[in-house]
This record gives sequence, C-alpha cells and structure tokens, in this order.
Amino acid sequence: MNYLSLRLMKLLVMIILFNMPNKPKKINRSWIVERKPFERENSNREFYNSWSWRKLRKSFLEKNPLCKHCEEEGIISKATVADHKVRINAGGEALNEDNLQALCEMHHNKKSALESKGGMG
Repeated sequence: MNYLSLRLMKLLVMIILFNMPNKPKKINRSWIVERKPFERENSNREFYNSWSWRKLRKSFLEKNPLCKHCEEEGIISKATVADHKVRINAGGEALNEDNLQALCEMHHNKKSALESKGGMG
C-alpha cells in the first residue's frame, strides 16, 4: 500500500468512528455508586473562616493549652482544637467561651464521631 491509500484508510476509519449511525447504548452499571463531594449537614464553613472565630479560637487555646480530656485521664497533651461543647447546629452559642473546650485532635475526633452517630450533644 502506498502512502496515499494509508492516509485515505485512516480518514475513512475516523469518519466511521466519529459519525457512527448506531451509537452504542449507555451501559447501566447500577453497582457503581455515584460519588458526591463531602459537605457538612448545615455547613458552618463561612463561620469557621470568619475573623471573629479565628481570633476567639486563638485566644482560647492560648488560655487553655492542654486537652481537657487528657488532663482528666492524667495525661499531659497539647490542645489543638477549640471544640464547641454544644454544637452550633444544635443551638450552642458560637462565640461564647463557656461553650468551648480545649481538646487534642484524638479526643475531638472521638467526640465528633459520637455526635454524628447521634450520641453526645
């Protein structure tokens, strides 16, 4: 085959592939679950990015540098999270230090997991 006939064959294949009269049907793969991005229930992202929250969080953690739960267990651990005792979505006050507790990441994750399962307030 010469060069021209090869080019012509490639062109015909392209035309056939891209202009198929009988387009294949979409395959239903019901076992594949469509994923959607994670979102909080009633997203508080705007609040947690606010200047007033960041200022309160910083000053609260400076006053309370140790994890409250670790201290109760006799362990000294640095607090990295200013956690709301009563969630904002559950009616807790967002910018009140009385509704905050200093926790390490481990204890905060445990508390959040319990809350999401319907446990603690």
